[in-house]
Amino acid sequence: MAGWGDDPTLAELRGLVYEDGWRPTSVDESTAGDTVVVAKDGQERRFSSDHIAFHRFVEGLREDFGV
Repeated sequence: MAGWGDDPTLAELRGLVYEDGWRPTSVDESTAGDTVVVAKDGQERRFSSDHIAFHRFVEGLREDFGV
């Protein structure tokens, strides 16, 4: 996994979920990196990262949204 520094993928995903109303529809956690699919108004976007902070965020999404 990548280090603790900034992760632009995480920043974009966090903004979509908590500011723009996108909902996580699936989460795939793996040793190669995590993938989250979010959806809104019939559109889907996929985000992947091996960053530690991204992984921690994904763990929270599982709890907060039941995915």
